[in-house]
Amino acid sequence: MKNLHIPAICVHAYGGPEQLQLEEVPVPVPAKDQVLIKVVASGVNPIDWKLREGLMQHPLPYIPGVEASGVVTAVGEGVFGKKIGDEVYGAVDGSYAAYAISPAELLFRKPTHLSFEEAAAMGGAKTAWGALFDVARLAKGQRILIHAGAGGVGHFAVQLAYNAGAYVIATASAENIAFVTALGADEVIDYKAAPFETLVHSVDIVFDTVGGDTTERSMGVLKPGGLLLCIVQMPDPEKVTAAGIRAVWGGTKTLAAMKEVHKMLERDLIKPYVRRVFQPLSQAAAAQEFSKNGGPGRGKIVLKISEE
Repeated sequence: MKNLHIPAICVHAYGGPEQLQLEEVPVPVPAKDQVLIKVVASGVNPIDWKLREGLMQHPLPYIPGVEASGVVTAVGEGVFGKKIGDEVYGAVDGSYAAYAISPAELLFRKPTHLSFEEAAAMGGAKTAWGALFDVARLAKGQRILIHAGAGGVGHFAVQLAYNAGAYVIATASAENIAFVTALGADEVIDYKAAPFETLVHSVDIVFDTVGGDTTERSMGVLKPGGLLLCIVQMPDPEKVTAAGIRAVWGGTKTLAAMKEVHKMLERDLIKPYVRRVFQPLSQAAAAQEFSKNGGPGRGKIVLKISEE
């Protein structure tokens, strides 16, 4: 594939969706311990449009995307356990492209019962595991409130907390109550029908995947010394102290977390749900705008780039 060019979305300047330019770029070449994959689907995450808008810094120019599923087409020196033709998923920087490279250790074999679109949505499980277990140390019997229980991270958090033996309370829109209940939630609150803080009390952990005023309102539902686990924004430290609770940043993503959720995925203990698929690659801007403005829904947004 030397000297060949492939389609990719490139960002040359921070700004709106018009900054996502479909261009031709050279096929990346895997270095030592790296794998080249033909990208079938890319997960679409809030970090994608936040980077594009300049809310977070990234060297320019760059190809967006942080996770994907696809088929191995080349392997670099020193790669073991991955071979050409393997169907894989995992952390892939620059996944808005027909081909992309990733360290071999960050890719996992796609279970046969999973579609490529579903596999590309697994990043939310890694985020949820890291927050719940690596940071919050969620334990059996604890009471946890999970905000946006049907969302890209929240629907994994509900499943993981249920499997850990926690008492799971979640917020969701009315149309998603049955869905979140089926994921394992003991209680699901329609956040539009009544303020959640009037219905929930004395929980050990609140997992805030929403931010905004939800973060501050969550303080009052925790028991003394309870934990506010945040992945969107952190609350005012003075208000945290006054409430007699703790607040920590839960946005950690580790290889160990990826390995744990992969084991659960293989055992069919958790399942990724795809909210909407955009295709082809030229629909990247529409996918990011839907991620930003699409409102409540079930599961993850995916950009379909090629056929497997």
